Amino acid sequence: MMRTVVTGAGGFIGSHLVPYLQRHGCRVRGVDLKYPEFTETTADEFVLADLRQPDAAAEVLAGADVVFALAANMGGIGWTHAAPAEIMHDNLLISTNTVEACRRSATSTLVYTSSACVYPGYLQNRPDAPALREADVFPADPDMEYGWEKLTTEILCDSFRAAHGMDIKIARLHAIYGPWGCYEGLRAKSLSMLCGKVARLPSTGGEIEVWGDGQQTRSYCYVDDCVEGLWRLSRSSAPAPINLGSIERVTIADLVSRIAHTAGKSVTFRYLPDKPVGPLGRSSDNDLCQATLGWAPRTSLADGLRHTYEWIERDVTGTRDLVRGGA
Repeated sequence: MMRTVVTGAGGFIGSHLVPYLQRHGCRVRGVDLKYPEFTETTADEFVLADLRQPDAAAEVLAGADVVFALAANMGGIGWTHAAPAEIMHDNLLISTNTVEACRRSATSTLVYTSSACVYPGYLQNRPDAPALREADVFPADPDMEYGWEKLTTEILCDSFRAAHGMDIKIARLHAIYGPWGCYEGLRAKSLSMLCGKVARLPSTGGEIEVWGDGQQTRSYCYVDDCVEGLWRLSRSSAPAPINLGSIERVTIADLVSRIAHTAGKSVTFRYLPDKPVGPLGRSSDNDLCQATLGWAPRTSLADGLRHTYEWIERDVTGTRDLVRGGA
C-alpha cells in the first residue's frame, strides 16, 4: 500500500481527502494540531503535531511515499483581516518545514495546496472579470498576506523542484465548500457562513446580514471534486500549478437566494457594504486542468449547495450524522 501523509487532516478538506485516498489503496497517516471537528477520522494513523516545528515535520513525514500538504492557519475573509501577521508567520513555517522534510525523506511526490488568493487583485476588480488562468499570476499582487504566503511557497516549491529534482505538484484551490466545513465565526467561508445564517432562522424565515452589496461574484468548488482533483494531480506529470475550481460563477446576492430556496424559507438580506468583501470578481479557468488531467470539477452549484445546506441544517438542529456528511 502506498504510504501517504495528509497534513491538515483535521481540517475540512483533509477530513474528506483521507477516506478518499483509503478507497484508492493508500495507507494514510493524518497529521494536524487537532482532530476533525465534525466527523471521526478514518486515518490508519492520526498524529497530533505542530508543523511550525522543524523536528515535528521531519518526524511525521519520514517514510512517506506521497504527501498532501493541506496544513495551514486559514479561514474566511473575516479571519484573513483579523490575523494577517499570524497567518503569514505560521504558514511560512509550516510550508517551509514541510517541503524541507519531504526533501530529506526523499518523498516521491508532494502535492501542495495553494489558493486562488495568489492571483492579482487588478485582474479581479469587477464582478464580470475574466476567469483566472494559471499564467495570470504575475506581475504579482496577491490577496492579502494569505495570498502572499501561498505565492511565496509556490516559488519555494519551484526552487526545490529545480535544485533537488523533487516531484512537487501545486493545486490552486478556488472556494472549496461542502459538509464538515466551519460555518460560523471568523474562520467560516462565505458559502458555509451564509448557509449557517439561513439554517438558524425559524421556519417562517427572517433577515440575515450579508457582507458587501451582493454584486461580487465567485465560483465555488464542491469538496468531492476537490479531493478527486488532488488525487488525479498526484498521479499526473503536471509540472506547473493547476486550478481546482468551478467555472460556474454566481453573485453573492444570487447565492443567498439559492440558499433560501434550498432551505424553503423566506429570507430578506441586510447588506453591509462597509465590511470586507475581497475581490469583486473571481472564477476559475479550467482549460489547463482539463488538458492536463483529462478531467475538471463537474458538480453543479445546485447539487453541491443542497448537500452542504442539508448537512449544516442537521448540525444546527443537532441531528447530524457523524459517519458521513456529504453526498
